[in-house]
Amino acid sequence: MDSVAERPRKSGDKAAETSRDFSARGGFLGGIWAAGWYRALGLGGIHSLFRLALSFITIKVTAVYLGPSGIALVAQLVNFIALASGFFGGGITTATSRLYPEFRHDPVSRKRFLATAWYLACGLGVVSIVVIALGAAPLARWLLTSDEHVDTMMLAGIAVACMVLNGAIVSAINGAGEMGRVVVSGLIGSVVAFAVYVPASMLWGVTGGLIGFAVSQMAFLPVTLWLLRGSPGVARGDFHGPFDPVQARRILSFMPMLLAHSVMSPLGLILIRDLVASHLGLATAGIWQAAWRLSEVYTGVVMASVSMYFLPRLGEVAGTPALRGEIIRTFWRAVGITAAFAVMIFLLRDWVVWIVFTDEFLPVRDLMPFQLLGDVVKMAAWTLGFVLVALVRSRWYIALEIAVPAIYFGGALWLVPQYGAQGVTWAYCLSAAVHLVVSVLALRDILLSGPRRLNA
Repeated sequence: MDSVAERPRKSGDKAAETSRDFSARGGFLGGIWAAGWYRALGLGGIHSLFRLALSFITIKVTAVYLGPSGIALVAQLVNFIALASGFFGGGITTATSRLYPEFRHDPVSRKRFLATAWYLACGLGVVSIVVIALGAAPLARWLLTSDEHVDTMMLAGIAVACMVLNGAIVSAINGAGEMGRVVVSGLIGSVVAFAVYVPASMLWGVTGGLIGFAVSQMAFLPVTLWLLRGSPGVARGDFHGPFDPVQARRILSFMPMLLAHSVMSPLGLILIRDLVASHLGLATAGIWQAAWRLSEVYTGVVMASVSMYFLPRLGEVAGTPALRGEIIRTFWRAVGITAAFAVMIFLLRDWVVWIVFTDEFLPVRDLMPFQLLGDVVKMAAWTLGFVLVALVRSRWYIALEIAVPAIYFGGALWLVPQYGAQGVTWAYCLSAAVHLVVSVLALRDILLSGPRRLNA
């Protein structure tokens, strides 16, 4: 794979070296400034904190109007849409974000690359609509426990197609370094989605919540298309050009890795939620889902910043001496921030449950200790997973993406009958610990080597 080190040096390289020198002299804070983390954490953090506020309101409305059982059903639909959109579009999104920096300074090559990514996204989006429509009835019975929600599943297919297309555009904008535009797109899309989901849940209960969520996920595509008009780095015309079979193969080469992640992670959550519901009831599944949702909300603040900055940055430093330092700095920052959030939530857990949920959800506080511990370990492993993707270490990544959810589900299968919903949090910690240990092993040639060692 081509790397920045193997291409002619651009005028911006000297600035990058200056930034690295500043990072070395300025220590931790200087490193954040020089490496671009101040922008990623600032912009990504603004986006995520805004979504955090919307999410807390959404959780409150869902808790009041849908109850624990309704939260569990909506979560099943959420995970299915995430599974399907990742299955059909995750490889394109990651490949575009990772490979775009190679074409940033070459308008002709950039146009061929982005047009190819767009054509692939369109084709896979159409396939997703057809496949989900054909399986709408059995999917509704399995995930949503009723034939009444077949229309919801068909809407979910359209939502998946919109998310695939939106992912291709957003990843290109992000790859161009326009973090502000990515954040604005996400902010506006989140507001529109909120405005659809919350009233639907309040007016029509569980059915309204399910349909409202499916429709809300369609809102991000038109918002992103509208914001694309003023982008200096990515023009609409860049997505209309000749199809390049060579670039198509490069993009599709990311899909085996991302397919494992896109399918196994949300599928594992669907199966665990189904397991808890079958052993302890749908309401208890909703209690566990509430604890999991809190984790998703606060870790999303960190994940948004890391994903916005880290993957494009890895594309720039792959094959250079800066790779190891970049990985280690990002790792400790992500883990440290996550741990700070986790400690704060643990200390305020009674207030958090009282403010965010209702009295029906008081058992959530008993699940928090091991859930929060698992979040910190998971963030450490998740950050290293970015490196496996960027360096295209497919075998390690695929093995982990299959093994970790399997360990999670297997642990829950063993522990839930004996210890109830608490057993799910123990299984979560176990799977996260295995993920971290194996990730370090997979990257031992970089993480455990001297700072001057190169690895492409």
